[in-house]
Amino acid sequence: MKDLVRRIFSIQKKRKAPPMGPAPSPGGAIIRGQVKMVVTQPIPDDLWQWMLLSGWRPVPVRIDRRKCQKLPDHALRELIEADPLERDSTHARLLGMVRQRTTATT
Repeated sequence: MKDLVRRIFSIQKKRKAPPMGPAPSPGGAIIRGQVKMVVTQPIPDDLWQWMLLSGWRPVPVRIDRRKCQKLPDHALRELIEADPLERDSTHARLLGMVRQRTTATT
């Protein structure tokens, strides 16, 4: 009922990003907007700080039912192996792969 009243009067609040926390362990997942990445190996601290600043957050629930586009399993490895100066371009290329897959399926 409360949600209905808020929706009718446009009183909805935009959700805040989850708080920054430690890097998830392998087997977990991280999310940025509608893009999800599975953590396949430990994330170094400097890369995790960069990812937090780029908008990535750990998935806060065990069973996540959100509709997301998944990055390939090798995406995290590519970010780990990328030179810190080239992370932005590697990240943009990986996100571009997701956008290409979405436009190809629609």
